Amino acid sequence: MGTRPCRRRAARLTAGALLTLQISFIAPAADGPASADTARPPLTVMLVDPPLVVPSAAARRATATAGHHLGALETARRYTRNLYRRAQEIQARPAERTRPAEKVRPPERTAQHLPPLRLRHAEAAQRLKRAGLGWKSSGGCTNRNVRQCTSLEAVRTATVTDVIALKRRSGCPVVITGGTEIGHSPGPYSHHAGYKLDITPNRCISRYIKREYPYQRIRGDGAPLYGSAGTLYAREPDHWDILFR
Repeated sequence: MGTRPCRRRAARLTAGALLTLQISFIAPAADGPASADTARPPLTVMLVDPPLVVPSAAARRATATAGHHLGALETARRYTRNLYRRAQEIQARPAERTRPAEKVRPPERTAQHLPPLRLRHAEAAQRLKRAGLGWKSSGGCTNRNVRQCTSLEAVRTATVTDVIALKRRSGCPVVITGGTEIGHSPGPYSHHAGYKLDITPNRCISRYIKREYPYQRIRGDGAPLYGSAGTLYAREPDHWDILFR
């Protein structure tokens, strides 16, 4: 239905062209034979547009389908070219793809980074003071080679840490009266080796030790022992002798 006007127009143009040609041939015959001296008028030919051919709906659908397929094919070709180009780039860098991740090496621990195993007297006394522990000497001195002094020279860092922990757990006052000075029993876990400290007895700390640590036995000098294999508390007549192992 949509192509009828176009067909009618094409038919009219064709009929007009045929009529024009017919008139051009009839006109000379009606006037009679022309003389030799009379020039014939030039033949007039009217040019008309060729008939407009409108494709059918099926042809239009076929053309559209072909265009769609061509567009899809071109898209697939571009996608394939991009994949191939990417594969070539990856193959050109095999070292970057297979290189193992570098391990981050920790900084080497030097003597400056290692915690000290032994403390000087001043440093140990400062740590005890900051933690709220007291310190006193019957001789009023800190010389490690004088038995009347109370010295913390070369005491183990772990020993100082453990006695501070005892103070915090018990909530009792703790006062150091014996350290690494001479005059104590010798041995690998002795005062002089930095493993033992003496503290002043008081009701709070004595009750805490006896309540929290089981009774072990009587030591050779007659002092009762409390605690475990790691930490032993010996109740001597005028102080608690503590081994921090």
